Amino acid sequence: MRLAVAFLLFAEVLAAQTLPVTLQKSFWPDARGEIRITQEGIGFQATNGKTSRTWAYRDIQTFDRRSKTEFVILSYEDQRWKLGRDRSYHFRVTSGELTDELFGQIRDRMAKPVTDRVLGEVSGAEYQLPVKHLHSLGGCEGQLIFTPEAIYYETEHAEDARAWRLTSEVESLWSGQPYELELHVYEHNRREFRRTRVFKFSLKEPLDPEFYRDLKLKLYDLEASRFRVQ
Repeated sequence: MRLAVAFLLFAEVLAAQTLPVTLQKSFWPDARGEIRITQEGIGFQATNGKTSRTWAYRDIQTFDRRSKTEFVILSYEDQRWKLGRDRSYHFRVTSGELTDELFGQIRDRMAKPVTDRVLGEVSGAEYQLPVKHLHSLGGCEGQLIFTPEAIYYETEHAEDARAWRLTSEVESLWSGQPYELELHVYEHNRREFRRTRVFKFSLKEPLDPEFYRDLKLKLYDLEASRFRVQ
C-alpha cells in the first residue's frame, strides 16, 4: 500500500512541468518568468516577483496554442478599462517548446474545447478536400482532412490552421450546395457573443454527399451524448 501511494506521489511530481516564458503586454514592458503546468492547473511567476497568476483548469475559458512557442490563456477575469472584456494572457516560450504531448495533457485536464493551430503529420485520413477558407476579406487556401477522430484544416497561413476533435470541438457542419461547407466549432470568438464559431470554406471539388451525410449523423450522435453526460 505504501509503495502504491509513494508511486502516485512520484508520478504527480513528474507530471509538473515548467517552461521559461515572456508574458506579452500591449502597453507595458514584457514580463519574463516561468509557466508551471501541474495536475491542478497552470501558474505564472515573473522573474522580478511583481506578477504572478494561477489558474485552476476550470478557471480557464480556453487555451489557444498558436505555435509550439506561443500560446494564449483566456481567463474569466473582467477588464474594467475594456468594459468588462475577459482578460487574456499571451505567452511566448523562450527556451524549449509546448510539445504535442504537453499540450495534450493540458487539453485532457481542461475537459473543454481548446484551439490548436499546430498540425503535425496527419495519419488515418478517410477523406480530403482542397478548399479556400473564406475570411471577412479574401481568404487562404489549403485542404480539409477528415479522420475518424478529428477534422484538420491544413494551410500555409499558420494563423488559420486548425485541428478539431469531433468529440468535443465540433458542433456541426452544413452545406447548401456541393461546393461550399461550413464548420461550426466550439472556439472562443471575440466578435460574437456566443461560444460557437463558423468557418466557411469554398470547395475546389464537389463534396461527397454520402460522406457528408454520415459525418452529420456521427456529429449528431456525439452532440446528443454530450448532453446526456451533462
